Amino acid sequence: MDSIQRLVHLAERGRRAALDDLAGALCSAVADDQLARQALDVVTAAGPKLWIELDGALRPWLYGYRDPRITMAPVAQRMGNPLAVALAACGRDGREREKAVGHPLMATDVRLLPVLVIRAVDWVPAVQNEALRVLTGALTPPDAAALRAVVPMAVRLAERQRGRAVAELARQALLRADDDTLDAVRRCEDLRGRRFAFEVSLQAGRMDRRQLAAAALRESDIISRARCAQVLAAQAIDGDRPELVEELLESKSARVRVEALTALVRLGRTDYGLRFLDDNASMVRLTAQWAVRREGEDPADFYRQRLVAAGNAGGLLAGLGDCGTAADADLVLPHLEDPRPRVRAEAVRTLRRLGAKAELGGMLEDPAPVVVRQVVATLRALGVGVPVERLWALLGPGHPRHVRHAAHRLLVDRDPWTRIRADLLLADDPDEVLSLRARTDLAMWCSRDAASAYANCPDELRAEVANLLSRVEAAVGADTARVLRWLIRTGS
Repeated sequence: MDSIQRLVHLAERGRRAALDDLAGALCSAVADDQLARQALDVVTAAGPKLWIELDGALRPWLYGYRDPRITMAPVAQRMGNPLAVALAACGRDGREREKAVGHPLMATDVRLLPVLVIRAVDWVPAVQNEALRVLTGALTPPDAAALRAVVPMAVRLAERQRGRAVAELARQALLRADDDTLDAVRRCEDLRGRRFAFEVSLQAGRMDRRQLAAAALRESDIISRARCAQVLAAQAIDGDRPELVEELLESKSARVRVEALTALVRLGRTDYGLRFLDDNASMVRLTAQWAVRREGEDPADFYRQRLVAAGNAGGLLAGLGDCGTAADADLVLPHLEDPRPRVRAEAVRTLRRLGAKAELGGMLEDPAPVVVRQVVATLRALGVGVPVERLWALLGPGHPRHVRHAAHRLLVDRDPWTRIRADLLLADDPDEVLSLRARTDLAMWCSRDAASAYANCPDELRAEVANLLSRVEAAVGADTARVLRWLIRTGS
């Protein structure tokens, strides 16, 4: 069992060889009833994806090839225990698969239902039809445990050529289930199965307002959470009942807050817009700004008035960036010195979005990488130059990695020979991250852009670049070095 558990763990992580070994181990374990029962429990607990892959491993794709590890014990052929039935249902012979599908355990042992679903998309019509017949019986009446085993498999196999029938069978079973059973399936651990159950429930109107609100606030799947909020918002609008969505405004999900706020604004409650103008989520801020405009006011005025004594400066700066102008730059500049890195980064980003040019070169040495990334993006977008001597100094080994990387990005944006020199300087740097970036950039330039580079190598750089190339030739590779030497020699 230790071996089987280890192989299941490795197979879940995508190790194909472990999957083949697991198939062989199960074929050996099937001879012992107790071991077979434990092994089946482990495989079942691993989830639907493993059974789908294991089905292929038990039946190698190469015609005429038989994996010596996969040798069915006689007990598997006699189907003397549930694991034996499962293995027989995954065998090569279509007649044997059909026989296994019709075994009484297939309809009564929940652990075998994933295999039954696989056979419901079998390429042999007789096997497929028999599997669909048995599966229909197993889901009559719909049982929570059976549905939680079937639905995740049916959702995945619906993508196959013959998968539509089994997906529709699962859908109809969910529709026939009572409310408690349907609620249990919506709480299954498998994400795709849970999402399918939610969608079926929503389309059929099988969730009341309390359930919709609870799912919109607490469901872990963002898609299902947003869909429940969307349905509840539609009910609030149709019934002119804003109280149905007011509690959704406290959701941690931006998409849920947007659905709730949109519904309230459409119901005439535009006053809610002011509460969310400084929301950290862009989609929520934009919705709030729309609400304020419907009141005939300019949301930019709100940001201008609040920004001086801001508690949530990040959200206010972002909001000003949404709807302000370059003339608002003076309101942003003081926040470049905020002690909080995220606020400084948002201030730099806001200047870029406003199109306001400012002296940001000094912030290239900011201790926070998030700030320096925004500084580089702003300098590049607004075309604000930094003295090249300053960038060469920042490229040196005495600075943190994020500062050196920023200097490198700004240097490679200049002329080709500045780019080559910067790449060569870092090509054998002790910092492997920076070194790899430089070598990759140099190789890409040589293969893609060198043929169209017509700028002559400046005389004052020619000797330095040649010496640098000699020093790092082993690091950059023979092909890149040959192209660069030719460019240096020919003067182009």
